[in-house]
Amino acid sequence: MIRHFCFLCAAACSMWAVVIALFVVACSDYGNGIKEGDDGTVKLFLGKIQVPLLDSISVLVSAEDIENIYVSAKSIGEDIKIYGIPLGENRKFEVKVYADNGKLVQKGEANADIIANQTATIPISLTPLYGFLKLEIPIGLANSENIHSGTLSIDGLEFQMQIENGKGIFNTGALPLSQTLTIKVELKDPSGAILFLGEKEIMISSILQTETMQLRSNMGSAILELESSSTEPMQIVAILPTSGSRPPQKYGELFFTEIFTDPKNGVNFEYMEIYNATLDTLKLSSCRIARGRNETSASYRILMSSISATPETLILPPMEYLLLGRDSVSNADFNYKSFGLTDSQQSLGFFCDDLVVDSLYYSKTGDNPFPLGQRTAMQLPISNYANRTDGVSWCLGFSPKQDALCQ
Repeated sequence: MIRHFCFLCAAACSMWAVVIALFVVACSDYGNGIKEGDDGTVKLFLGKIQVPLLDSISVLVSAEDIENIYVSAKSIGEDIKIYGIPLGENRKFEVKVYADNGKLVQKGEANADIIANQTATIPISLTPLYGFLKLEIPIGLANSENIHSGTLSIDGLEFQMQIENGKGIFNTGALPLSQTLTIKVELKDPSGAILFLGEKEIMISSILQTETMQLRSNMGSAILELESSSTEPMQIVAILPTSGSRPPQKYGELFFTEIFTDPKNGVNFEYMEIYNATLDTLKLSSCRIARGRNETSASYRILMSSISATPETLILPPMEYLLLGRDSVSNADFNYKSFGLTDSQQSLGFFCDDLVVDSLYYSKTGDNPFPLGQRTAMQLPISNYANRTDGVSWCLGFSPKQDALCQ
């Protein structure tokens, strides 16, 4: 059984910060018509800077013939405007990015001439001084391993795991580049007993590198082997001795996450999405979607075996989505023909042999209304899975094969 981990080792300039550009407007008049002499105006657009734990971004403008000008911003959303820069040649712009309680994590500089009535664009390439590490561990919505907490230790620093939508996530503070770091991971049960642990030495550089790490079961029953591809940024695979590929075995192992009942282009654009909430690959060849357990009409049920001639393709990997659509849904994993969705009220069930794996009754009226009949799909954020039979847990939006993006 293969479980996918995401283990991202990012220098501050690569995954977290990309573009900074200075847009310089130099003129003798401001936009309001007030005369200000031979001064220029600079506006700094921050582009796609996404440094974790951002504290501030500062800009210093200097030259031999002018006094230093300093400005800063506390958030990424701000545009930094610098007024009153004297016209002249070789003005130096120094940008510094601070994060994680004041550490200088990026810096860059560029020179530009400030000329009246001209606009200059000055790209600034940032140099990373620190990197950030992210470890993402899928534990499943049911959390069958009973993982309750975790600790990531890096050379004496400790970071706690957050559990979000069936995943354990570690985010570190700023870590020095080009130094050998010892990483220790412990995953614990509710009593604090260690279930899985591992240790590895790595070096973070400005280029993402391949790493392998093993987390061994402290109970002697499992091994997690973390690997990555040399062509992918720290993509990690975890291998556990679980049941591997199997049919669904109980209610809630998969469930509906997105339903599009009323496309404006007609019924051939209807679709449904389901999500595998387990850490196993689920075999669906014995399953069906139907309005009721005993439905036999092609208009009221979809036999999974009828939409694929090869049963081995009717599988859903762990913590992934499967999109089923009518004939015109080009991005569907499988297409079906006759089954119809209504935009007023309907019962939907996902059955595997005699097992009810998921059931949903939706209506746009009554005491439990769902967001229907608005020419937009209704979708369920994974975080709302426990209350998925409540209409208020669903929202409008389109996000096939990913978590809900509510409008």
